Amino acid sequence: MNTESNKSGFFYGWVIVFAGLLIMVTIGGVAWNCVSQFIKPVCAELGFSRRAMSTNSTITSLTNMAVALSWGYILRHFSLKKLMRLAVVTLGISYFGYSMCTNIWMFYGCSVVLGLSLALLMTLPLSIIIANWFEEKRGLAYGITYMGSGLGGMIFNPIVASMIINIGWRMTYRIMAGIMFAAAFIAVYFLLKIRPEEMGLKALGHDRAVAERGGEDVRERGPLFKELIHTRRFIIVAVALTCGNTAVGCITQCLSPHLTDSGYTVQRAAFYVSMGLGALAVGKMLLGEIYDRIGTRRATLLAMSCGFIGLVAMIFCRNTAVIPLIILGQGLGCALGTVGVPLVVEDLFGKRDYAANFGFISACSSVGGAISPMLNGAAYDISGSYNPAFTMWCVLLAISLMVFFKLLPKKDRAKS
Repeated sequence: MNTESNKSGFFYGWVIVFAGLLIMVTIGGVAWNCVSQFIKPVCAELGFSRRAMSTNSTITSLTNMAVALSWGYILRHFSLKKLMRLAVVTLGISYFGYSMCTNIWMFYGCSVVLGLSLALLMTLPLSIIIANWFEEKRGLAYGITYMGSGLGGMIFNPIVASMIINIGWRMTYRIMAGIMFAAAFIAVYFLLKIRPEEMGLKALGHDRAVAERGGEDVRERGPLFKELIHTRRFIIVAVALTCGNTAVGCITQCLSPHLTDSGYTVQRAAFYVSMGLGALAVGKMLLGEIYDRIGTRRATLLAMSCGFIGLVAMIFCRNTAVIPLIILGQGLGCALGTVGVPLVVEDLFGKRDYAANFGFISACSSVGGAISPMLNGAAYDISGSYNPAFTMWCVLLAISLMVFFKLLPKKDRAKS
């Protein structure tokens, strides 16, 4: 059978979306969005500086970067399904390993393994799979999938904060490792199919997309990476997205410790973090729809503008009146990194060499993600506040906005 859905009219691509959502809720929600909950208790018990502890996020990002740069080669030589199954195992090992750490170097070793696991399980692999299954409603599919990390953060942040208080950070790491392993095992081993052809199906909207392009296979649309890397537009997009992701990402990274440093209780800070991550969950689904409706350029500028507002509000967070602005920044601004980047790459540069193109831009973003935690931690260690870091990121994000506004072509289409 070579149709978009089975005889009942149900399209299996939505099961793929659910599997991706399950991965993002548990793994993204915990491994990405609960990181800040562990910073203060681990530093207090083991005597680490915040800069040293924050370097774990840097190491994870650098590992992601190394894998992202190699995606074109990796997918030519290895099975994506087998790599994801391997990552399920290494994910559980790495996060459980955190609970056994007694010095900072043990943490760093676990972060390398965690970074490898996340790279093989999350954003880029899921974006490849969703792109294989959807020609229509692609923004919605991305948005539903990637809203999981915010939804998971909203669910797990208060749980993790309470668990750390009641049973300690080591036991919390172990329980979270078990939850993430179980969810990833179900999704990867039982639900995910890399391509619709494995089930005798076509991508949603495949026939219509081919007809609109005069019979051209949509999977062959777009230039090769070796051609794109020499073009001005590709470099502009890579640099602008890197600056934007680096800046808005520090809202999630620093929100919990910054709020408690500003006088909020741990429970109140966890509540606001959960609200922000709930907004992020909704924002990702909304941003996917916005990309479909108004185009890549304007949607990206909108997301970055919201992130800028959120960053400015972080500086003045002692006033509870600005908390909604922080939540806005987290809701749409931080959605840029997961929803915006794959849509920008696919919409502007096509599917022909998508893994290599997306891998390069993801690697660039990982450079920013690697630098950001160290700079944030250093700013705190030197000044006793994260505000100098927020000021710096506001400037960087403003520059990124201007670059996108002035240099990114209004018609976002790559040459076929």
